[in-house]
Amino acid sequence: MKKIILALLCSLLIVGMVAQETRKDTVAVMILQKMSDVIGDLNSVSFKLNTSVDVVKHGYGVETQFGHSEVYMVGPDKMLIHSKGEKGHRGFWYNGETFTYYSFDENNYAIVNALPTIIETIDTIHKTYGIRFPAADFFYPTFTEDVLDFFDNVMYLGEKVLNGETYFHVLASNEKFNAQFWISNDAFNLPKKFIIRYKDNMQYEATFSNWQLNPEIPISVFEFMPPPKATQISIMAK
Repeated sequence: MKKIILALLCSLLIVGMVAQETRKDTVAVMILQKMSDVIGDLNSVSFKLNTSVDVVKHGYGVETQFGHSEVYMVGPDKMLIHSKGEKGHRGFWYNGETFTYYSFDENNYAIVNALPTIIETIDTIHKTYGIRFPAADFFYPTFTEDVLDFFDNVMYLGEKVLNGETYFHVLASNEKFNAQFWISNDAFNLPKKFIIRYKDNMQYEATFSNWQLNPEIPISVFEFMPPPKATQISIMAK
């Protein structure tokens, strides 16, 4: 969670909130840990993610930007992401040895050496090139610990209904902002939605759908093949 928050600090306005009494609800912690354990036990996974983020446009005010991603992963070292949003239609391929960025709109691509695992590669690529990976924090084995370290209060708000389905609702907050998580009330306890909100109501929101657990994904999916007339480029470190 710290990684999501630190990435968003670069683009969202941060203001203070009224200080609260510190509280760590054991039920909320148990729900988050069960979700994290289930995700950590997966050998492969795919899902879709819809996002919206408020961005300050100088001279114009706040703009809400929307995005959609399809994510495929085979642990520990295979990942494919197709992403559409403000930066256009982009693809990211990781095969355990190299990481490839491809712009469908511009028909160009860049290839860089990668580290041996998905988590190490996500960390390095984000720190070096500023590329954000959708909902990556949920796949870190330290997810629950990160939430507890970063937020002063972690509370269980009960069961809530979204689109006819029942979810556990968890709220985490500190002096600057809060985060809400809606987690499936079923055998798998997978995340459905999360919102990070600031005092002035600027926020980041993401909704999961089409979870596929341990699907058979051909390894060839994670190998990038340059399309006809595609140009290889270099990407600059941020």
